[in-house]
Amino acid sequence: MLAGTGVSAATDNTRPEIVIYTEDYKPLYFPHEDGRIDGSVTRLVQSLADEAGISVQMHMRPFKRGLNAVESNANHCFMALWRTEAREPNFKWVGPLEIDGYGLFALKDSSIRLSSVEDSFGYATGAVGGWTSTNELQDAGHPNLVLVYEDRLNANMLKTGHTQLWLGGLISSPYVAAQEGVEIRKLLTLQTVELALACNPKTDVSLTDRLQAVLNSHLEKKPQSNPKRLTQ
Repeated sequence: MLAGTGVSAATDNTRPEIVIYTEDYKPLYFPHEDGRIDGSVTRLVQSLADEAGISVQMHMRPFKRGLNAVESNANHCFMALWRTEAREPNFKWVGPLEIDGYGLFALKDSSIRLSSVEDSFGYATGAVGGWTSTNELQDAGHPNLVLVYEDRLNANMLKTGHTQLWLGGLISSPYVAAQEGVEIRKLLTLQTVELALACNPKTDVSLTDRLQAVLNSHLEKKPQSNPKRLTQ
């Protein structure tokens, strides 16, 4: 799927300098009904590329498939990854693009109360396989994770009672829930972290440097607070 989000998107006659893989993570990046890849971070990254004079091509794939393509190919990037300490040495980064994080959600009328992550262990908890948040709870010993490949399935499982909790993004989960007609509330924030463009370490450093320079210029005009980095 070729993004039509900006004039620098690669065409049949233009070799893309950077190939970007992304997932369906509303409202930051997602497939538009007309075939484009849309979303607030998609538009930001395309704007950065336009200003830096870099042609890009975007593809929508499931998380693990897209990340595998990036890890195997120079000048390929994933839009976007949580910039954790464990991932830091594995990519060249352009960020922060957004401040996100993860937490535990339940239906709006649920009686569940949580004061720690361990309090969630007794509840079936929907989570996307491969996401950092899921890996963190697996490492913490959560015995009742119900893994899915797409986040919107968590909303439906919560609605039908297949799960009682939803492990999801602080930005994405409320948005996805509203789109699916599910009323939720956040029970516990577990972590905040920056989202960044994660590029294969063999990517031409001049490309990532140009993108970062343009982003820095944007951030100087719109100061952001420093995120809390995830530790593993």
